[in-house]
Amino acid sequence: MSLEDWFNKRWYPSEGRGITGLSLLAPVEGLYRLALKGRKSWARSHEPEPMQVPVIVVGNITAGGAGKTPLVAELARWLHERGMNPGIVSRGYGGRAKSYPYQVTEQSHPLESGDEPLMLRLVTGLPVMVSPNRAEAAQALVDYHQCDVILSDDGLQHYGLWRSMEICVVDGQRGFGNGRLLPRGPLREPVSRLDHVDVVISNGEPAPPVREQCGDRLDYTMELEPACWHQFNLDQTSTLKLESGPEPGPVHGVAAIGNPQRFFRTLKTLGYEVMEQAFSDHHEFSQLELQFDGITPVMMTMKDAVKCRDFWQTHWWALEVRARLPDLFYQKIHQHIQNFAKHD
Repeated sequence: MSLEDWFNKRWYPSEGRGITGLSLLAPVEGLYRLALKGRKSWARSHEPEPMQVPVIVVGNITAGGAGKTPLVAELARWLHERGMNPGIVSRGYGGRAKSYPYQVTEQSHPLESGDEPLMLRLVTGLPVMVSPNRAEAAQALVDYHQCDVILSDDGLQHYGLWRSMEICVVDGQRGFGNGRLLPRGPLREPVSRLDHVDVVISNGEPAPPVREQCGDRLDYTMELEPACWHQFNLDQTSTLKLESGPEPGPVHGVAAIGNPQRFFRTLKTLGYEVMEQAFSDHHEFSQLELQFDGITPVMMTMKDAVKCRDFWQTHWWALEVRARLPDLFYQKIHQHIQNFAKHD
């Protein structure tokens, strides 16, 4: 069991033994709480200058994945289809570019860009800029690509980035786990942070405990739906319809994301018998790790697939999922952008 698995089984009571084994971390949680208060106090006294374009931050308040990246991709596509020129900024977790801000291209290597920024570039075709300083990346998108809307993939806790709107994504099944702050629980910030964001979205129909935790703060429900398959050949990416994928049957499901079980459940809804291969979030794969029997299809997330392009094999498949949201959500986004333009 990895350290990540050990924590998840204790952070989320439905997946293990609840808070057993975490009481010794109470003093560390107290230190984290103090550091969080100090950081917020510093941020209040160092508010960044507003940007000349709307900046929409999509993030969460828990460690690990909640579905924010597919939401960023879908929102970017929606804006582009309506004649806008959105750009995406990211911290680029796991990437080690030689200089920043780093512009992500289809030929970028995930060791430079990070896996999620490269995935966003491939599935949207829109400008993606990476930097530990998200404000610097956002300004570069405006200066070099004339972007008129900035979307930040993650960054609710990155207070150096000015924002005109905040969207918080909540895992509809996991919620906030045991409700404790890191490392005793999965929370980056207290649940009360939801009182200060503009939109709260549940990824999947919220389970009763999650609905109770959120109270009346939940605004919309998002569903992640399988969209298409991708395969890689040298620098080329092939996109295939869902029905063009392997026939239902046994497959190896590979996932190095915050909640691998969500991906495995998706594969099962498509009729596959999944042999689950879960890795820690942002895991850097080697070719040897994915050599199972050489015949059975290997299915992985797009986030993982971009890290395997250099040694891609013909029986490997990358599943792209897309976020489906209600019209009321897009109406709110449209209204926000209109209001920003009026007061600019």
